[in-house]
Amino acid sequence: WDLCISNLLVKTGIGLSVGIVVSALIFKKKSWPIAMSTGFGIGVSYAECQRTFNPTAIPGVKIIKKPPTSSV
Repeated sequence: WDLCISNLLVKTGIGLSVGIVVSALIFKKKSWPIAMSTGFGIGVSYAECQRTFNPTAIPGVKIIKKPPTSSV
């Protein structure tokens, strides 16, 4: 959980920062770029936490069980 919470804070902060810069430079201080980039940060963080807790949810990954070894 610590990794997910720290990842959430970092990604959200980066998204918020990028949104503020884009809003100020390109969109003449509109608020939607801030909300959208913060949402992207939260979404990326959520997806990474999903992969952390459930590695089988990654597309294209198969977990193959090792066959039992027989001691003869």
